[in-house]
Amino acid sequence: MTTDVAGQTGASNARKPLLALAAGLVMPGLGHLYTGDGVRGACCLLLGALVVPAAARLALHAPVRALCFILFAGVAATIALYVGSAIAAYRRAHRLPEAPLRSWQRPAVYVLYVVTAAVFVLAPLTAAVRDGVVETFVVPSASMMPNVLPGDRILADKTVGRPGGTRLWRGALAIFVNPNDRALIFIKRVIALPGDRVDIDGAEVRVNGQSLAVTPAGGAPGVAYERGDHGPYAVLPRAAAGGPPIHLTVPDGQALVLGDNRAASLDSRAFGTIPLADVKGVARQVWFSAGHGTGVRWARTGHVLQ
Repeated sequence: MTTDVAGQTGASNARKPLLALAAGLVMPGLGHLYTGDGVRGACCLLLGALVVPAAARLALHAPVRALCFILFAGVAATIALYVGSAIAAYRRAHRLPEAPLRSWQRPAVYVLYVVTAAVFVLAPLTAAVRDGVVETFVVPSASMMPNVLPGDRILADKTVGRPGGTRLWRGALAIFVNPNDRALIFIKRVIALPGDRVDIDGAEVRVNGQSLAVTPAGGAPGVAYERGDHGPYAVLPRAAAGGPPIHLTVPDGQALVLGDNRAASLDSRAFGTIPLADVKGVARQVWFSAGHGTGVRWARTGHVLQ
């Protein structure tokens, strides 16, 4: 027990290092707040909260191959700042002499800090990245083989359709809301955009009167190739014609999409064109992949999706 200047006996004002460490691990900057350095605590919180959004923005302007690695670096830097902040608060508590507490060093303020940081700082910034910059998705089906495998974890560019963001192109791997079940998210290949004339007859796909089929140098055997605005991509052609030919002009504000695995894909041949407003992003890169019976596919980490 200690005696204050008024001669009254009270609890020790010394800051406990382990409590400072624990507080720093609960919320970035809380350990500094506990030790009386509110300004440094707020700086730690804001800096840690801004690293990943900044890395996500930077990643979209870097070469596609660097996308996931820049994001990994951003996450690693955030964790380092988070842990470093807690350790710094622990060391500060060790160095502090016993001193009168400031008026705001009380449990109610610490709780308010945690709630405010979570609700008004971390949650909005996390949502801003997920909804408007980059989001991860897991692909469960084989409808996009051979380019996207079941079990691929992919990074999607969410700036598509936004001012200054990515413009949708023919050949893009669009992630969109299933028009028949809006609880489901699909990934398919954009074949045609508004105003394009599309003719599909079995394995043959023509856009504006021109066949999409190409024969690139070094193409893999057993697959076909089609042209997109950004280069060719591989497809598994339909095993049989199955169903009547399709001839249509894509309406304004719509896109026509097909799966790369043409014999095993539910796409515009079944549900028609999709609204561009329902396109939530464009798949860019695989950041992790694991399949049933095959385990982790380390070679696909960083694989750029064509």
